[in-house]
Amino acid sequence: MNSQDFERDVRAKLAETRTRLDQFLQLPDSASFAEVLGAFDAIERPLNNVAFPPGLMSSVHPDEGVRDAADVLEQEISQFSTELSLSRPAYERLAALDPQDAADDEERRALEHALRDYRRSGVDKDEKTRARITALREELVRIGQDFDKNIVKDTRKVVFAEGSAALAGLPDDYVAAHPPAADGSVTITTDGPDFLPFITFAERGDLRKQLFLEYTNRAWPVNDKVLSQLLAARHELAQLLGYDNWAAYVTEDKMVRTPGAVQEFIEKVAALAKARMQEEYDDLLAFKRRTDPDADAIFEWERAYWVERLKAETLSFDSQSVRPYFAYENVLQGVLSTSAQLYGVTFRENLKADRWHESVRCFEIEDGGKLVARFFLDMHPREGKYKHAAQFDIRRGVKGETVPEAALVCNFPAPKEGDPGLMLHDQVTTFFHEFGHLLHHLFSTEHRFLRFAGIATEWDFVEVPSQMYEEWAWDHGVLAQFARHYKTGESIPSELVQRMRKAESYGRGLNVSVQMFYALLSLSLYDRDPATIDTTQFMLDLKAKMLPFPHTPGSHFQVSFGHLHGYSSNYYTYMWSLVIAKDMFSQFKRDLMHLPTAEAYRAKVLSQGGRRDASELVKDFLGREYAFAAYEDWLKE
Repeated sequence: MNSQDFERDVRAKLAETRTRLDQFLQLPDSASFAEVLGAFDAIERPLNNVAFPPGLMSSVHPDEGVRDAADVLEQEISQFSTELSLSRPAYERLAALDPQDAADDEERRALEHALRDYRRSGVDKDEKTRARITALREELVRIGQDFDKNIVKDTRKVVFAEGSAALAGLPDDYVAAHPPAADGSVTITTDGPDFLPFITFAERGDLRKQLFLEYTNRAWPVNDKVLSQLLAARHELAQLLGYDNWAAYVTEDKMVRTPGAVQEFIEKVAALAKARMQEEYDDLLAFKRRTDPDADAIFEWERAYWVERLKAETLSFDSQSVRPYFAYENVLQGVLSTSAQLYGVTFRENLKADRWHESVRCFEIEDGGKLVARFFLDMHPREGKYKHAAQFDIRRGVKGETVPEAALVCNFPAPKEGDPGLMLHDQVTTFFHEFGHLLHHLFSTEHRFLRFAGIATEWDFVEVPSQMYEEWAWDHGVLAQFARHYKTGESIPSELVQRMRKAESYGRGLNVSVQMFYALLSLSLYDRDPATIDTTQFMLDLKAKMLPFPHTPGSHFQVSFGHLHGYSSNYYTYMWSLVIAKDMFSQFKRDLMHLPTAEAYRAKVLSQGGRRDASELVKDFLGREYAFAAYEDWLKE
C-alpha cells in the first residue's frame, strides 16, 4: 500500500458516507421507525472499512509517507464525525421518533444511545458554540497526534563507555544482542525490549539510573507544552458542553458515572493496598541494607532490581529461569491452541493477505467451518513503530456485511538465527492480555447496528476480558502444553510454575499503589481547571502523597505517559476492570478449560458488544451483581 492508494480509498468511503447522510436527511415523513433508524445506522457503514486503519497505520507502517498520510486521514474522518455529531437536522429527525414504535429492546437502545450521544456532542447549542466545538475537536485530534508521536519518535540511546561490563547481571542473549562498538562501548535504547531487562537486572545502579532518566524524559520538553494544550482544550470543550470539567464529561457514560465515584474507588483501593505496600517497601529497604548499610531509601530506578533480587534469594525464583521455556513461536502457538480449544474455533494462517511489513502475520478464525474473523500480528520492535502493546480495531462485524478484523501490535523479542526470541513470563502474560482484547473484538460479530459492534461496551469494562485472560498464563496445565525448553524440549516443571506464582504475588502492594498513583494523576489533571496546574509539580505532589519512593530529580514521567491522551482522566479503568475480572474468573477457577463455562462467557459477554450495559452482562454471567471480595482475596495472597 502506498500513501496515494490509501488516501484515495479512505476519501472515497468518506464521500459515500456523506451521500448516505444526505439520503437520511431526505427520508420522507412517512418513513417508519425501522427505516429511519436503519438509515441513520447505515450512514457510517462505509467508514467501517476505513475509519480504523489510519490510526493503525500511523502507529506501525514502515513508510513515513504512509504514516503522515494516515495522520491527515484520521483528522478528516474525525472532522466528518464531528460534523455528523453536530448535525441539527439529523438529530431532529431521530428525536422525532417515538421509542414506543421500536420493534424490540435493541432498537430502543440504538435510538436512546444515538440521542444521548447527540446531546453529549453539543448539538443543542447555538451556532457560534457549535462552531467552536467543531474547531476544538479538530484541534484535539492534532494535539493528541502530536503528543503520541513525540513519545514514539523520542527513542533515546545511552552509550555506556564501560562496554560489556555495563551489562553485568543481564542474560546471555541480551549481552549477545548488544555487542561492543569499535571503541568498546555498548548502546542501550529506551525501547521496551532494551529498557525493561536493563532496569530489572543490570547490576550497576548508577547505569540503571542513567537509563531511567532518559526513559522518563522521552518527549521532554516538547510534550510539556503539548500536554498543557491538551488539558486546556479538553477543559474548554467540556465547559462548552455544559460540564464542570473534562473528567465529568468523560465519566458520564462509563460504568462509574462520575469523577467523585472514581476518586472514591481510587481511595478505596489505595487504602486496601497501603499496609502491604509499606511492608514490602520496608522489606526491600532492609534487603538493600545488607549490601549498602547506609541506604535510606529505595529509588524508582532500583525498585524492579531489588524486587528481582529479593525474589531470587528469599523465594528461590529468578524470572530469567523461565525464559528458556518461552520461545516466541511456541508462545504464539500456545496462545492460539489454548484459545482454539477453549472456544471451539480454528485458527488458520493466511499467507497471501496484504501486510504492511514483512514480519506481520495474518490469521483467520473459522467457527463450524465458517470464516468469522481475521486478525494481524505485528509483534516485534522496529524503528518508527508504536512502542508498547495494544489491540487496534480494523473493522467491526456487521451482519451480512463484514467479518470483524483487528491487529495486535506488540514489541516482543524477534526470533532470528541462533536466537528463538526468549520471552519473560511478564511478556507471555501481556500476550494473553492483548489476545483477550482481540477475542473480545472478534467474537462480537454479526450485529444489526454498527454502534453495538466490536468492543462497544463501556470504557471501564474494556479491560475485563483481557485481564481475565491473563489467568491462563499462570496455570501449569495450560503452560505445559506449549512452554518447552528451547534446547531440551522439556515441558516447564510444575514446581517452577508454583514458585513463579508465589514470586508474582510479592510486590503486589507496591504495584497496586503505583497504579493508583497513575490513576489519581490521570483523574486529577482533568477534574479541575488546568490553568491552575504545573504538571511537573502536580505530579511530584501526588507521588509524595501516595508512594514511598523518593522522586528522581530531573525526570518528567508525565510527558511520556501516553494514557494521558488516550485514556485522559480514566486510567482508573485498569483497576476497576481488574476488580470485575477477578470476580468473573471465579467461574473458571476450578477448571480453566471448562468448555461449557467458556461457551457461556463467549455468548453472554464477549459476543454482546454494546447491546446491553456492562453491569447486565456481568450479572448474566455470574448470576449476581459483581463484588469486591475476589479482588480483596487476591490482594491478600
